[in-house]
Amino acid sequence: MFRLDNKVAIVTGAARGLGAVTARTLASQGARVALADLQEAEVAKAAADCGPEARGYRVDVSRVAELRQLVADVVRDFGRIDILVNNAGVCPRLPFETSTEEDWDRLMGINAKSQYFLMQAVCPVMKRQGGGRIVNVASSSGRTGAIVNASIYSGTKGGIVMFSKSIAREVAADNILINCVAPGVLDTEIMRNFPPEKVRAIADQIPLKRLGKPAEVAALIAFLASDECSYCTGATFDINGGWFML
Repeated sequence: MFRLDNKVAIVTGAARGLGAVTARTLASQGARVALADLQEAEVAKAAADCGPEARGYRVDVSRVAELRQLVADVVRDFGRIDILVNNAGVCPRLPFETSTEEDWDRLMGINAKSQYFLMQAVCPVMKRQGGGRIVNVASSSGRTGAIVNASIYSGTKGGIVMFSKSIAREVAADNILINCVAPGVLDTEIMRNFPPEKVRAIADQIPLKRLGKPAEVAALIAFLASDECSYCTGATFDINGGWFML
């Protein structure tokens, strides 16, 4: 796999699930990783699992001031930032007819505003260093709107794809490459709470007849974060077992 020796990476939503697996994957390839999450104890444990070069940070990603402080703290602690993986997100089931303004604000804040403003905080650091890599985690539902009772969630993920493309154009001259990954249904803690027959029904709709593994998505993220990914920006990579094909 692509080496990331001496690179410094921030991964948000890193206490569990895809974020934790991504942090471990980047660390295994030589990166020093700053793991950010609201769950302080869990993110500290996840950081310990990444080795002595990793650190955990308690951050409410919906608050812009905390995102800016995170960037300042990581530069203070590690000296630079080479990679940002914007992974933090939530996906509650919220029927359209009963969704509230508070639901809208919460999901937009965690899923979309966090990615936008963390990129805004990180890009000046990367520019001074001569470049960097940003990987934003979207979703298949942001490409298809396919999840029932998740219209706000789908909107946030679709927004991530679009503002990633736009910002990628603005910062390309600074050698800052921004790409998205759009995972389908992954075998994470959330899916294990579903009845087995429900999971099987979902898997049967996927051409590869199984859920994705977080490690498979993390491997793609590692490539997009690497120096070998040098001629790709503004792209969205669908990784869903063939469930959605553009």
